[in-house]
Amino acid sequence: MSRIMEVSTQSSSADLDRVGAALAAAKDQVREALQDLTGAAMEGIIEKLENRESLTPEEKDYVRSWIVGDAESYLRVENHLQAWLREFKALQSAVRSYEGQEVSAPNLLNLHAVLEDAVRVAAEIEGFLEKKERIERFEKTIQTIDQEGASFIIGILKGQLQSEEV
Repeated sequence: MSRIMEVSTQSSSADLDRVGAALAAAKDQVREALQDLTGAAMEGIIEKLENRESLTPEEKDYVRSWIVGDAESYLRVENHLQAWLREFKALQSAVRSYEGQEVSAPNLLNLHAVLEDAVRVAAEIEGFLEKKERIERFEKTIQTIDQEGASFIIGILKGQLQSEEV
C-alpha cells in the first residue's frame, strides 16, 4: 500500500487523483477484512440484541469497534487539529484584513484564495469533530441500550454485515 503513496513534487493532480482512488479502495478492503475477521462473532451479538439480552463489556467493545472503531483510530493517529485551529485563526485574521479595503480585482482574487484555504481547513476541522461527536453519540447509546437504541445498533451492524456480502 505504501508504494501507492509514492508521489513527488513533479506529480500532477491527475496522479494524486489516482492515488486517492487507490487509497480509498485500499481503505475499503481493510474495512472488509476486519468485518470478515469479526463477522461471525458479530452475528451472535446481533442475535443477543434481537433477543433483548444484555451485552458483556467485551461484546460492547466489539460493537464499538464496528460502529466507531474507524473514528476512534482516526482520532488516535490524527495530530493536526491544533495546527488546523491555528491556521483557521490566521485565515480569519487574513479575511478581516480585507474588510474595508478597496474593491479591486487583485484584492478580490487574494481574498478568494484565502477563503479557498479557509474552506479546506474548515473541512478538516469539521471531519475531526464529526468523528469525535459520532463517538460521543455512540457512547451515550451503548451505556443503556433500550429497545430503540438496540434496534438502531442492530440496523447499523446488519447493514455492515450485508455490505461485506456484496
